[in-house]
Amino acid sequence: MRSLVRPLETFSPRVRRALRIEIPATLLVTLFGCLTGPFTGLVLRRELGASAWQLSVLASASAAALLLSLVWSHALDGRHPLPWVVWPAFLARALFLLTPLVHGAWPFVALLVAANLLGSVVGPAHAAVVARVYPPGERGRALGLVRLVGGVPAVALALGAGHLLAQVDYRWLFPTAACAGMAASLWLRRLPVPEAPRAASARDAPMRGLLAALRGDARLRRLLGAAFVFGSGVWIQVPATPLLMADRLGVDMAAMGALAAVAALAGLAGNAWWGRVTDRHSPLVALRLVYLVGALGPLLYGLADGPAALAAAVAVEALMNTGLDLVWMLALVELAGPARAGHYVAISATLAGVRGLAAPLLGAALIERAGLLAVYPVATGLMLGAALLVTLELRRAATSARSASAASTTAAGATPRRQAW
Repeated sequence: MRSLVRPLETFSPRVRRALRIEIPATLLVTLFGCLTGPFTGLVLRRELGASAWQLSVLASASAAALLLSLVWSHALDGRHPLPWVVWPAFLARALFLLTPLVHGAWPFVALLVAANLLGSVVGPAHAAVVARVYPPGERGRALGLVRLVGGVPAVALALGAGHLLAQVDYRWLFPTAACAGMAASLWLRRLPVPEAPRAASARDAPMRGLLAALRGDARLRRLLGAAFVFGSGVWIQVPATPLLMADRLGVDMAAMGALAAVAALAGLAGNAWWGRVTDRHSPLVALRLVYLVGALGPLLYGLADGPAALAAAVAVEALMNTGLDLVWMLALVELAGPARAGHYVAISATLAGVRGLAAPLLGAALIERAGLLAVYPVATGLMLGAALLVTLELRRAATSARSASAASTTAAGATPRRQAW
């Protein structure tokens, strides 16, 4: 009960200090995201006349930026990660100040790609910050609380943003949102991030040695393989969904705002749940559940024939995105430890760039040859395949744990603690 009335009191003093900085920053980012993110695809299609090809180029070019993640991770070696979170995000949000100067689909695509390029710097640095600031036993709940607090106003903001964009030109509303996002970056500079111990510093683990270690880590390779399959299912839908909403179902700005509010409500529930699932069970158990939930999304999109069905698809997709954002990072952080968390996230992001570069173009080609709805069964199959791969990994982990337990009991007469995976 105390966790509901005074949620910060359930955390250690160190984590409470960090949350008092991160929560206000998250609220400002929520304002920025609610006024921009849900509407960029609709703006491109309805306002600027973007084609399926242009939408797929946007997705692929943005994904290509992730291929630089290893470069950013290497640049981060031995440096304090917080500035690498603050300033690239500040510049990415500042680009939306240029929206009044944009009057065509290609310039807007270029703006969004540039913002995503800057955002690719943030991922490895943010993972390093999370690993240093939040202890493993509190990490899932702390990040879940941050996202939960951000999700509460997102519901009202999404509804209001849709109606506001129906009345006010997006070329003026997006720069206003950019100011809130830039303020969030500046506020986050106050976050108390401890220095990494010298013995665990990333300078003592150069990228060549790290990649060699990854080649010898079969568990990580299998995990990244499952993520690659699942992510391909996510990315292949990217050019299809704006076309489905704008052309087939006739979604306007006000309706898009209502759908964004549905997504925010689903994300709110997810933020309250995914962190606890991860802390109480394991990141791998939670990841399998994320993949199974995610597989419902394209199935519902493919069957959507009206507002209710579309809202259900949006809600499931938001629940999946919330879980994926939190659970995948926690899985990598737990596997890597504080010193290598940024590098592991960078390797994951690089693979995301590979699949994100190809899958949207494949999706556009599939739309052209087989029709809009042909994309969604393919996406569902890929996502279910990824869930199966994670299930197999869980069985391997359980078998390994039983073998280790039997060996330990024989040697010492005691049963060891259950492994995290």
